[in-house]
Amino acid sequence: MIKKEKGLTLIEMISIIVILGLAIPVLLNMWADVAWRSSRSEAIAEATFYAQELMEEIRSKDFEDPNQTPGFGAESGESGRSNYDDVDDFNGYSDAPATGYTRSVAVDYVSLSGTTWAHSVSSTDFKRIVVSVSRTDNFASDVSLITIAAAY
Repeated sequence: MIKKEKGLTLIEMISIIVILGLAIPVLLNMWADVAWRSSRSEAIAEATFYAQELMEEIRSKDFEDPNQTPGFGAESGESGRSNYDDVDDFNGYSDAPATGYTRSVAVDYVSLSGTTWAHSVSSTDFKRIVVSVSRTDNFASDVSLITIAAAY
């Protein structure tokens, strides 16, 4: 009776080592890419949340100053976001909602020119609000929300 021995030969072991040596770097590179993409997606989602949060606050304000104070931007006595009472008070506003994030606001009068909205000095019926959020490490840069507010 022939006795069968169990185990691996030297050639089988070398083959396994070579295959693993070729496969492991490729797998590690793929995992690193997946981790980077996942982290970037999370950073963009957070930046979008911070932009939406501020945009909702701005949109909850009046289109024009309820006190009928002429001018564009924050009026005297309206220092600080909690005192803003109309949309254009936020023009030029910026803050840091969380560590590593910055957001800024731009508001201007616009009119519809053909199929695009363009800056306007004559029409005061529409305001374009742009809230931009970025991370200081540029991992999620230039996340912007844009909306048009109407005086109607």
